[in-house]
Amino acid sequence: MRNYFYLIITVLHFSCSVKQPFSEERKPNIVLIVADDMGMGDTGYLGAKDIRTPNIDHLASSGVQFSQAYVTASVCGPSRSGLMTGVYQQRFGYGENIPEERWVTGELENLGIPVEQPMMAEILKKQGYTTQLVGKWHLGLDEHLRPNARGFDEFYDFLNGSHDYYKASKEFTKNRDFWPIFRNKEMVDYEGYTTEVFTEEVVNFIDKNSANPFFTLVSYNAVHYPWQVPQKYLDRLEHIEEEERKLFSGMTLAMDDGIGKIVEALKEKGVYDNTIIVFISDNGSPRSEEGRMSRTGGLRGWKGDTYEGGIRVPYIISWPSKLAKGTSYNYPVSTFDILPTISHLLGVKSNNAKHDFDGVNLIPYITGESEGRPHKHLFFRRDKDFALRKDDYKITFNTREKELGVQLFNLSSDPNETKDLKEIEKKIYDELLEEFHSWDSKLPDNRWLGKPENRKSI
Repeated sequence: MRNYFYLIITVLHFSCSVKQPFSEERKPNIVLIVADDMGMGDTGYLGAKDIRTPNIDHLASSGVQFSQAYVTASVCGPSRSGLMTGVYQQRFGYGENIPEERWVTGELENLGIPVEQPMMAEILKKQGYTTQLVGKWHLGLDEHLRPNARGFDEFYDFLNGSHDYYKASKEFTKNRDFWPIFRNKEMVDYEGYTTEVFTEEVVNFIDKNSANPFFTLVSYNAVHYPWQVPQKYLDRLEHIEEEERKLFSGMTLAMDDGIGKIVEALKEKGVYDNTIIVFISDNGSPRSEEGRMSRTGGLRGWKGDTYEGGIRVPYIISWPSKLAKGTSYNYPVSTFDILPTISHLLGVKSNNAKHDFDGVNLIPYITGESEGRPHKHLFFRRDKDFALRKDDYKITFNTREKELGVQLFNLSSDPNETKDLKEIEKKIYDELLEEFHSWDSKLPDNRWLGKPENRKSI
């Protein structure tokens, strides 16, 4: 009843204030916060009792939280590609992480999102936004695929997939955790703890650019390996006895503190109410023995799997001046819906891309104007692993448990994927498998790994 009440308020509030794309009123600022490897059991608002995330929890209570939110892939690079383009990344051949070892050999030219597929910052820059990226890129190595060439006015980040939290070098070595950190096109000397330094960069950007619409992608490397955090955060978590969980929680707490500072900076500059803040993770929980670090909230599987634990993530949209507080949306959505939603709000009619959006504008669904589901189908393909969710049924194949073959689950009655229904619901199983292969057969090969071995064999 509480959610229904807030949904009514949201419909009235939003429909009265945004009848047309922005013209006379100022366009909203956009702050997109991406955590790295955070599961459904790693935030307070989703029920974690041990971990401390008061600022993330406040975002959830200040806007809309999505209870069935998906990424487009179970690992970082492909997931971020879908997020930043609004498109199934497999359609432009980005089905797997970039093989970063090729940086050392100089084979860089095609390692990233192709230039004919516009990215979020490129679209927003054309709409008059000042744009910033801090943190992790992981979407292109060569000069023409780096952030400054893909719509970002400013960036302070590392280009590869993981990084030490304290150290960086000015050369590319076999140990990628120490690869360079860049300020725009220049490698820079680095001091500090990355989570804190990235937060400071965002706060400074907001302070300098609050007079006009801005977009910042806050791409924390928290809580990705390597597991490192200052002692001062661990000292605030004495209630957690298990050392691995405490370490992971300390890294999360450092990121949560940073999110709080970013929100406070928005308030100090008087732009908080007209800022869309999105919080997501790029994939589910990293695998650890018995969930001693990240936790999936009871979901089956881990990062790298197409079970729910690998592809379901925390997902929040807060926009204080337009969206009512404390709402929950319970149909499946995807991170590739974020860019189409923003584009619709800004009146962008076309992204002039090789591939049109696969994501949708979520606003009518959030407000109740559209009563159906945003997506009847959600497809997943990463190398040999794949899945298709259609309404509440899902087929999935995971190489980690390949002896089980393709499985069928009903997520409405079995969200933790414990009971394989393929022998009981044979007609539905065959239907979903045929639909998946029909979609999959139209995809190009991965540009750096080739064709998935089991594309037509299951």
